[in-house]
Amino acid sequence: MFKKSNRNESTITSSAPVAPLGRSHSVLSPSTTFTGDVVSKDDLRIDGHVEGNISCEGKVIIGTDGCITGNIKAASIELMGKIIGDAVVTEIMRLKSTSFFKGEITAENIEIEAGANFYGNCRMTDQQSLEQPFVAVQEEDVAE
Repeated sequence: MFKKSNRNESTITSSAPVAPLGRSHSVLSPSTTFTGDVVSKDDLRIDGHVEGNISCEGKVIIGTDGCITGNIKAASIELMGKIIGDAVVTEIMRLKSTSFFKGEITAENIEIEAGANFYGNCRMTDQQSLEQPFVAVQEEDVAE
């Protein structure tokens, strides 16, 4: 379950079977700090601190005490805490009123509640375009 890559960095891989009535999920409690990359096939809730990248085939929920410093790729993200890094989302990204996000968002859908703090750029896209790199719009493209 835990794979040590060096003294200060680890990788967690979750491959728990999916429950018959829904997806299973993993939880990182508020008192936990984790350094390294997290990979999960199921839903993930983070109430602690993660310094590293997250790749999740399901939904990632970051609670009000949760803090991520790194990039996230997931089916959907619900942010109530803090992310400093980029997010690539195949379904929907929700920034709740208590959230703080600093980075680039690439998503098919985005929902930002009043009071949310969002510093960065957002690119709305479909599933086919998610593999394309983020390209800034040039002034001559806008003038046409």
